[in-house]
Amino acid sequence: MNRFLQVFCILFSALILSLGLPNELLTFGSPVFGLISLVPFYLAYRSIKSYTGGAALFALHAFTVHMISSYWLAFFKDFAAFTLGASALGTGTIGFCAGLLFYLPFSRKQKGDLLEDFSTQKKSVTSPIRVIWFATVYIIYEWLKSCGFIGYPWGVLSGTMFRWKVFSQIADITGTYGISFCTALFAALAGEGIFLFYELPRHEKSERSAGQYARLSLAVLALFVLIFAYGTSRLLKPAKPEKTINAILVQQNADPWKQDTDNNTILVSQRLTKEKIQEAKAEGKEIDLIIWSEGCLKYSYPIAENHYKNYPLEKSVADFIQECRIPFILGGTYIRGNPGPGRKLFNAALLFDKNGEFRGFYGKNHLVPMAESIPFSEFKPVADFLKKVIHISAGFTPGDQYTFFEIPARKAEGSLLPETAVISLKDSLAAQRQKEEEQPYVRISTPICFDDSFPDICRPLVRHGSETFINITDDSWSRTKSAEMQHFVIASFRTIEYRTSMARSCNSGYSVVLDSKGNIICDLPLFQETATIASIPVYKPESTIYLRLGNWLPHSAVLFSLALMFITFLLKDRTETVKSERKKLSRISRKYIKKRGAE
Repeated sequence: MNRFLQVFCILFSALILSLGLPNELLTFGSPVFGLISLVPFYLAYRSIKSYTGGAALFALHAFTVHMISSYWLAFFKDFAAFTLGASALGTGTIGFCAGLLFYLPFSRKQKGDLLEDFSTQKKSVTSPIRVIWFATVYIIYEWLKSCGFIGYPWGVLSGTMFRWKVFSQIADITGTYGISFCTALFAALAGEGIFLFYELPRHEKSERSAGQYARLSLAVLALFVLIFAYGTSRLLKPAKPEKTINAILVQQNADPWKQDTDNNTILVSQRLTKEKIQEAKAEGKEIDLIIWSEGCLKYSYPIAENHYKNYPLEKSVADFIQECRIPFILGGTYIRGNPGPGRKLFNAALLFDKNGEFRGFYGKNHLVPMAESIPFSEFKPVADFLKKVIHISAGFTPGDQYTFFEIPARKAEGSLLPETAVISLKDSLAAQRQKEEEQPYVRISTPICFDDSFPDICRPLVRHGSETFINITDDSWSRTKSAEMQHFVIASFRTIEYRTSMARSCNSGYSVVLDSKGNIICDLPLFQETATIASIPVYKPESTIYLRLGNWLPHSAVLFSLALMFITFLLKDRTETVKSERKKLSRISRKYIKKRGAE
């Protein structure tokens, strides 16, 4: 395959993958496009001739997928050069580094070696190592691009599989990397089959190659049968909640960047909230919690506490909460410390009790890189340069602890009684009756926006006792449904990984409630002023394999790649030693023959 055809295959693969992800045409994406998206990529990979060639092709694919699927990052106000430009270059760089590994199975040229370059032989032989290696390197790439400060888990293969619930249920074992691995494995197997179909007739047919491909195909088929059997069993298994939270999710659809104050945002949110409270009363429902989205309050607590007791003038925030007599979670900011270098500003979820009193906050842990947080911006010279030259200010501090809110809830209808009960005569009969009638509470965690996309944030929340996720988000700046839905799809996998529920209250969408299988219970349309009354299920905690072991699959992939590299270099040293010995023996033989000839 010449260079032009290689580049065409890479660009075509990137286009198909971008269509497989949620986009403006396909709201939830397409699993079929996702499944076949890497086939052209594999065909190009199958013909690489050097390490730099493999790295360049992978970098081009990563860069192109990012630019097509995440083009809406250019709408991030004054940060577009960073959010789209820098992130695209960063993604391409990660792809380049991962692509250096691609050539490893081709790096041996000596006939008979374990990792022989079959593409240079007269007989083209199928190598299961090559197919597995492709999928392995691909999930290493996805893991690298999804972790750490610059982590960006958009544009990944698992993002195409939201519709195939039976397939995505393995996330509670492998996380999303297992979904990506199996998808890449299928594409590699299909690509290898296409290569053999066109390549073998040109050469002497090999029973070995046909046998290898058949055995590999049967192994992959067996893997997919097991995955679909497991997924079917999980979907058919009843998931009965122990408790429920009757919540009002408010979607005010107000772009804070276009408003000098939060007056209109608050008034719209109050109106929508009041309408739903009245609707709940008409239906005989009691509301346990009201949730407004990220960033609905502009002024920072605790300094602004007195401000919001008198603002807006029509009905202050504190007075409105007191009037509702319901706990609130509002998106805002929180300042800790006195003015000076040690002061910290958090993007926060703020908890208010039913009396309108501010009770505490959760600080967003994973800030948006190059937007909410810029490296070294805590130093005054860097901060001054950013503000004066680039005209941006990135002053948020990542949350430094996991904070949980315990809120009143109610027992779910048909919920089972606990396995044990203790009736103690230490308590009076009245005290015993009071305990039996006590309202249950739920410990919730409130990952903010970007937080819900990262297992490294959500996993500790669950391990420390979170019973459900309440996410607040503001993606209104994107102005595209693809941005809203891509974020949602990524977040939805957290419910499967930890077998918990999630409610998302978003400024412009996608506001939704999910069960522990990733199914949508209720939702709101995008980019509309609206609200809904949602019953959020709370399930008995389940210790999934992924909760216990975390990202064991990409870690195993890294170990596998290191082992393969070690074997490759070991064989290379052995081959070079054999060559050296042969040359030495050849010189000795020539000298001996020459000496005997002289005699």
